[in-house]
Amino acid sequence: MEALWRHPATSSVVGNFLSYSFWTLANKMIFGQCKDLPLLSTALQMVVVTAITITVQEVNGSPSGKGEKAPREVLTKMLIPLSLVRSCDLGFANLALAAMSVASQQILKSTIPVWVAVLTVAYLRQRVPLRAWVIVFIIVLGTIMATASDPDIAGRQNTILGVIFMLLSCFCRAGKCVINTRLLQALPGAGAQHKLHKLTLLRYEAPMSGTLLFLASMFCEIPYSTTLWEQPGYFMAATVCNGFLMFLNQVTYLAIVEYTSPIASQAIMNVKMIFLILLSTLFYPVHISFINGLGMMIAASSAIAYSYVADEKHKTREAINL
Repeated sequence: MEALWRHPATSSVVGNFLSYSFWTLANKMIFGQCKDLPLLSTALQMVVVTAITITVQEVNGSPSGKGEKAPREVLTKMLIPLSLVRSCDLGFANLALAAMSVASQQILKSTIPVWVAVLTVAYLRQRVPLRAWVIVFIIVLGTIMATASDPDIAGRQNTILGVIFMLLSCFCRAGKCVINTRLLQALPGAGAQHKLHKLTLLRYEAPMSGTLLFLASMFCEIPYSTTLWEQPGYFMAATVCNGFLMFLNQVTYLAIVEYTSPIASQAIMNVKMIFLILLSTLFYPVHISFINGLGMMIAASSAIAYSYVADEKHKTREAINL
């Protein structure tokens, strides 16, 4: 096995941990000041991501996917569905973030492996071992323990809606994970089969997802917002800065997916979840009880075990041995 620190995915994992953590915490800060515009903020961040992606491809040329075009079948059967689930993932996640703590949001993401397993069977047409399904139920149990006594959920009425938004985001995130894997690794499955460079994928997906989120904001946020009139400078500056963090987060995430399987990449995301929860307690005082902590450890450790079991017989061509 190749030394972990020399593997191409290692730097992407470190970069993703850092960029995602500070991107999420910065979003929490923005939504604390501008609670009425999470969808618009996310849409504008996608505009920044699109601009950076195009610039990087123009500067680096063909090694970064410049000039690469997606076939029509890939566009209609994979990239458009990817943009739909991506926009729903981001939209629901940021709506949830405006109504709950960072720790609670990350804990609920422990349910993502359940949806990844279901879509791995239904969409990628790969068999998930029975042992993996057993571990999935343990993950759900750990998630229930982690959230049941969470004072952030129990003590705030609007957080119940946040939980619903977050669970919807988790399903969409799983869909994004399996579609990204097919596009980056050209795996067989439902729909078209074609491999794209990660920056090309982002160049197509970011503007489509951003447009969908902007349309949703036009109907649900902008007509009722006061932020645009009261503090437009802060909102725009913070959103643009967060767009740079989103770009780093997306590029490193796609690099991880490119080198691993859907389930293995999700295991890395669950480890990242624990890192972010602990980091968030430094910025936002959140009480984590013994039951919460035990539930987090059960959910995260089970997710790692789940990825190991599920990947034993079903590694992708580019998978690494975790």
